[in-house]
Amino acid sequence: VRVASTVGAGDSLVAGMVHGLLLAEAPAQTLTRATAIAAQAVTQIGFGIHDREHLAQLEAAVQLTEQQEGCR
Repeated sequence: VRVASTVGAGDSLVAGMVHGLLLAEAPAQTLTRATAIAAQAVTQIGFGIHDREHLAQLEAAVQLTEQQEGCR
């Protein structure tokens, strides 16, 4: 994504994770959406989800991979 501001990116990630946990979503779905929310946050100045279509595109682009035990 094109970064406009990194202010609030971490807070956005945490908020997305809390949202998913409150909705009892699957961990992978929660992490995927939270990552997309944080990615969208850095593309704008200010806060809020103003473009849900863009958020859906970002969410579709998130790729989770499992880390093998013992790897760091």
